[in-house]
Order: sequence, then structure tokens, then C-alpha cells
Amino acid sequence: MANKKNSYTFRKFINDAHLWLGIPSGIILFVICLTGTMYTFSREITEWVDRDKFVISVDADAKPLPLKNLITSLEKQHRGLKVTGISIPEEQDKAWMFTLMPKDMAGKGEKVKDDKGKDAAKRPQGDKRKEGSKNVKEKDSKEAKPKKFDRSKIKNYLVNPYTGAVTGDAKTPSSKFFQTIMGLHRWLLLDTETGRPITGISTLIFIVLEITGLILWLPGKIKSWSKWNAWKQGFKLKLSGGWKRINYDLHNTLGFYTLLLVTIMAITGLCFSFEWFREGVGTVLGSKVFPKEEPVLSTFVAGAKFDLDSAINKANSTFSYAGNLRINLPRDSTASLNLSKTTNGFFTSAGSDRILMDQYSGAVLKTDRFSDKKLGAQIAALIYPIHVGEIFGTSTKIIYFIICLIATSLPVTGTMIWINKFNKKPAKEKLKTPKKTASEKNVQRPVIMKQTPSINTNA
Repeated sequence: MANKKNSYTFRKFINDAHLWLGIPSGIILFVICLTGTMYTFSREITEWVDRDKFVISVDADAKPLPLKNLITSLEKQHRGLKVTGISIPEEQDKAWMFTLMPKDMAGKGEKVKDDKGKDAAKRPQGDKRKEGSKNVKEKDSKEAKPKKFDRSKIKNYLVNPYTGAVTGDAKTPSSKFFQTIMGLHRWLLLDTETGRPITGISTLIFIVLEITGLILWLPGKIKSWSKWNAWKQGFKLKLSGGWKRINYDLHNTLGFYTLLLVTIMAITGLCFSFEWFREGVGTVLGSKVFPKEEPVLSTFVAGAKFDLDSAINKANSTFSYAGNLRINLPRDSTASLNLSKTTNGFFTSAGSDRILMDQYSGAVLKTDRFSDKKLGAQIAALIYPIHVGEIFGTSTKIIYFIICLIATSLPVTGTMIWINKFNKKPAKEKLKTPKKTASEKNVQRPVIMKQTPSINTNA
């Protein structure tokens, strides 16, 4: 008969897996959770710290200047740059943010497709080079090679729309700080090819830790699951115990309470790390995550241009609720005008509605309402808001902040449990004394009375 004390049980295996997977990933997971906590309210903190740039003084009856004038003025101040996008906040006392990039970057049009659907390079008329020529193929391959997109050349300026004055660069010291925090969160400040797999693998380990942790949280014996006494220890903190017991309960109980949301954060985070995971999630949801959509083209009309203020009015009449508006301007002569709108508030959905217009006639080419999408497509479109806690406005951001803060503590409390286990003092060896038999236990020891000297009274 096997010795039960020496048998390696399934629960022991889960405990070892939880322990030895947590040790190497603990520091990385701590950094990921801590930076995620810090980044939750990055926009609100930046706008508060640099409120002299983001907040403007405006009269109640003031009206914004024509958008065309604001763009022309800004492009004159920054030669070589072209406005490609405008963010218009719902609040009247907030500055508008204009996105500018070099004209050679902004003017890149869509690639021409050949009859097989492949990218075909345009050649000048009269080019009589042979298609099979080796030199032609080599040259075309060099011409087709895309240049690396340099995001550092993109500029964002805050503008008072009522006066046209530039209040400042949106890249403030506080925004740079949070940009560093984001780089630490996603890539550990390494290059993306190195840092992204490291954080992705650590996140996968984190999901395994959650599964094994849940199994360890469950009562050890299945036959005890019907009794409340076997469960209640996992739902409460015993603050009256010693610090080791309190640390254990903080890891065990808080880990259970945060399990669902932390798992959601981890799963959505993996969509940014691995393409295969992102495609798998898209397959499950029935809709691609971060899809590359086919362009909706405008019909070229020489000398014509649709008024941007009219485009704003059309978007606001189509989506009549109050909210933030984002305008993406056409980058070439064939692209469409893209406007998207989202609600803003304490408890509002992060889903955005979008309208695409012909840049020449203003005709509506496509209307994309978030409410019209299927559930899977809605979830796919909300991967980023779900990950950062913006899915239901400020309310969920507060919840995420608390959950992230607790998640940050789990690697710490788990490490303390591990240290306490390995630092246990060995039990003192008991003195080896022969065991008494039953007959010996029943024998009474004789009572020895001390004799006192007798006193002779007849003396």
C-alpha cells in the first residue's frame, strides 16, 4: 500500500506550478500592473497639470472660427507640415487639438491594385522596359519597399478655436512622462521586437497563475464543497491574525475578488502582443480586431472642396448626441473625409459612431453606427477601451484603477508567501523516549513521604 504522505497529488502539482511560474515572472508582472495603474488616468492628470494649455477662456455666446481658417493659419506657422486630423472636445472651454505631419508623409495615397489584387507600382508613360528584365524587377522591388513610418515627426498642437491662438504643444512634460510609462508597460522600454514578446509571454504566464490560483483557492476536498465553513475562509481577511496570515489572506482573497477583471485585462492585452492571438480572438468573435479596412474613395472633381464646418454639422445632425468629435482629413485626392463621434461622461459607452463623406461633394459614402454592429463586432471594436478601462467612461476607470492596484500587490504578497515557506525553521527533534506499555501506564508510582523526627514526650 502506497504511503499517502509521500504521494504527489494533483493539488501539490498545481501549487508547485503556481509557485515556480510566479517566481521568474513576478518582477515583470509587477512592472506591467504598476504602470497600467499609473496610466489609467493619464489623460485627466495631463489636462489638469497643463490646464493652461488645455483649458481656455470663452464667452457664453462665442462661436469658433471657420475650420478652414484655423488650418490655414496653423500650416503657415509650421511650414512643411500638413493638418491631417482635428479633435474637437465636447466641452466649450477646452482647446482643440490639431494633428500635423510632414507633407511627404501625409500625402501618401493608397497603393494601386492590379487585376490579381496585388500592389502594382505605377510607371511613367512611355516606359518600354521589359517585364522580365532582372534590372526592372530589382528596381521595382526597391521602389515598392515602404519607408519606416516615423511617429516622432507627428506633431499635436492645442488651439483656441475662438481666437486661432496656439495655446501650446500637446506633448507636455506630463504627457512625455506617461508616454514613458506606456513604453514601460508594453515593451519594458526595450525595442518592440524584444520587449513585446517578453511582456506577452509574462501575460500568458499571468493567466496560468490565475487559473492555478483559483484551483488553490477552492476547498481542498471536494466532499467539503457542500459546507459553507469550507468556503468562507476564502472570502474574508483575518486581520486579527499575525502578519504572515494577513499577507496570505491578502494574496488569496484579493486575488479571487479581482480574478474576472484582471483576466479580461490580460486577454485584451495579449491582442497587442501577438498577432496569432489577435486573429484567434477575431475568429471567436466573428469580427477582426484592429482591422485594416478597404478605403472608401471620393469622386475627384477639379477645383471642388467640401466645407469642413458643413461636414461637422452633418456629423452632429446624423449623431445628435453630445460628445467628442474626431476629424481625419483626406491624405490624398481620392480619400474620403472621416468623422467619428463618441460620448463623454461618467457612465457612457466608449463605442464610436462614424460617417465617411466625399471630400468634394460632401455626399455621405458610409455611415457606421456602433449600435448596429453585432455583439462580437462591438467587443472587437472595444478591445482597447476594455483593456484600459474606458469602456463605460470614468466609472469603469475608477474600478480599473482599484483592480490594477490590487493586481500590483499580488506579485509582492505571493513572493512574501514563497519566502516564508522557504524560511521556515526546522522543527526541533523530539527526545526519543521508549513508549510506555498499557500495563506500565496503569502502575501507580509509590508516594514517598518524608519522615519527621519523633518527639519523646516522656523525657
